[in-house]
Amino acid sequence: MCSHLSSQLKRAIYSSFFSPPQYHFHYHYHHLLRSPLSTQTQPKELPFIADYLISSFGFSLNRALKASTNRHLTVIKSPAQPEAVVKFLTDTGLSHTQIKSVVSLRPDLLGYDADKILRPKVREMMEKGFPGEVLVQMIRYSPVVLKLKDTLARLLFWRDFVENNDKALLKIILCNSFMFTLNINTHILPRINLLKEYRLSNGDMVSVLGTKNCWGRNLVSLRRILDLIEELGIPRGSGMFLTSLKAIAHLSIGKIKSNAEFFKNTYGWSQEEVCAAFQKYPNILTFSEENVRSTMNFLMSKAGFEARSIALRPRILGCSLQKVLIPRYTVLSALESKGLKKKYSFFSACLASERRFREIYVVPYEKDVPGLGEAYAAAYGGKVPV
Repeated sequence: MCSHLSSQLKRAIYSSFFSPPQYHFHYHYHHLLRSPLSTQTQPKELPFIADYLISSFGFSLNRALKASTNRHLTVIKSPAQPEAVVKFLTDTGLSHTQIKSVVSLRPDLLGYDADKILRPKVREMMEKGFPGEVLVQMIRYSPVVLKLKDTLARLLFWRDFVENNDKALLKIILCNSFMFTLNINTHILPRINLLKEYRLSNGDMVSVLGTKNCWGRNLVSLRRILDLIEELGIPRGSGMFLTSLKAIAHLSIGKIKSNAEFFKNTYGWSQEEVCAAFQKYPNILTFSEENVRSTMNFLMSKAGFEARSIALRPRILGCSLQKVLIPRYTVLSALESKGLKKKYSFFSACLASERRFREIYVVPYEKDVPGLGEAYAAAYGGKVPV
């Protein structure tokens, strides 16, 4: 993902920002990006930029009309301005598909002066040593950064944060590109300081950037989540603390506690058993009641397990009922009925990879149990033999 542009290509791109712009384009330049015109009935006199967005970037009529009211786009009366921006994006290294994505996210970018605003900003970042791949992905996923006055300062902050690791910097861009739009002093630093209190390293923080609502939470809510993880028995600074944060950061405190109460009220688990299960498998408090009920009912009524024994092996609740539990139970029951495999662990069998399960429980017995492979395949497809 982080392969850099060749030195020759980087020099070519770099030189393009210092060379006098040559804007001898024609309207057909965008035919490479052209999508079919909207079939909707269009008004007799469509604003130029709306027609341009429809014909060159495949916008719907409604989207194009809405975009055309933007103050940066209303003044555009010819293709020269937007084509200059497309030329700039091409020079920066974006493909035609990526340019369409950028324009789709921020059509108003077509109204910005490529020579006075956009090129100087990218030139400045290149002079500070940011590789072309980082710039391409940043613009592709968060084009709004081209409009911010302090884009370079934000990039320098995050580069220092990841200790000049371009791969980690790209991970921030790909996982949560909106991070570059958040104010460093008022939003980012307070959360970094809070996470450090719970002994998360910079690398840990980067790994949770893609976790929905972790960085978007207000400080009070984020601290409550961190405190709750400790209350459930996970010590701060441990590897499982980070795993737990990734698992439950997208949930509200109320939802997490409600899920814990469900196990207590429905299956008689104690608070200690809920905590022990969470410590082994934090995702257990993220499943819907409907899915848990279906899986627990199968394990208890069909496979013959007690509710509290499942609390000791909570990972089993993360297995798909239709694609893992039922098919594998079918195979194991068939082997047991034939006296071919009397000793086995249902939990271990269900947690094994698909390849490992077939190697241990299916392939060696296909001659002794004709049709075993077909029966397993049928069960895997939801057609459980009676």
